[in-house]
Amino acid sequence: MNHAYVDASWHELPDGSGVGGWGLVLRTPGSLAQRFQGQLKAPDNNAAELRAVLEAVRLAPAGEPLSVFTDNQAVIAAVARGRGGQHLGELAREVMDEAGTRGLALRMGYVPRTRRHMLSAHNLANDARRGSGTPGLNSAQADVLIEQRPALTEARVSLRRSNERVTAHVTLDPFSDVPPSAQALLAAVELAQPGEVLLVRRASKVAQALWQRPERALRPAAQARLFSARQAAEASGVQVEFLGVG
Repeated sequence: MNHAYVDASWHELPDGSGVGGWGLVLRTPGSLAQRFQGQLKAPDNNAAELRAVLEAVRLAPAGEPLSVFTDNQAVIAAVARGRGGQHLGELAREVMDEAGTRGLALRMGYVPRTRRHMLSAHNLANDARRGSGTPGLNSAQADVLIEQRPALTEARVSLRRSNERVTAHVTLDPFSDVPPSAQALLAAVELAQPGEVLLVRRASKVAQALWQRPERALRPAAQARLFSARQAAEASGVQVEFLGVG
């Protein structure tokens, strides 16, 4: 189950219009929490809150169940039960239409603001409303899944981003100085976009150890290739984080 924690911040301007900010913490199984935020023009705080829900639906993995948590009972009633005025009702229908388009089974729930992820969403929303942004916010992430069978000379490498999925079938060289599992990991790194954080699942212990400490490779040629790959990744701002080993 995927979980999103959303909150909003709103301020009325002297001319009677309003500016708002929304914040979102998205948690998916096997991945680090992702944080998102944005600023918008909004007539009231509830409208900004519903925008946060809409963004959660847009950013969550398609075709999977999603639980969205908020501390706003009016938003829960509008989305889950169709209650509220005309304006809230229109925004809630937009949320449900988007969920239907993306194949999400959407569930709304209440969580108090004092909870860790809700408090983070609240701070993100406040920063966005002020136009300052949140320092260190990182939304450029990709989930990486490496599937390799020892008996085969091919690995399947998949990168899943918020808006796309990239899959590559990598031919492994059994005569290379670099172990096959490390070859698959290097292929995944080459698919990364500049500034992206790769959240790697099912990398072998050997591949993880060699990426973190290339000098552990037994052969100089393997060390050179691993050091070169790391330098290229660092030059383009690519980071590799391991969520588990295969």
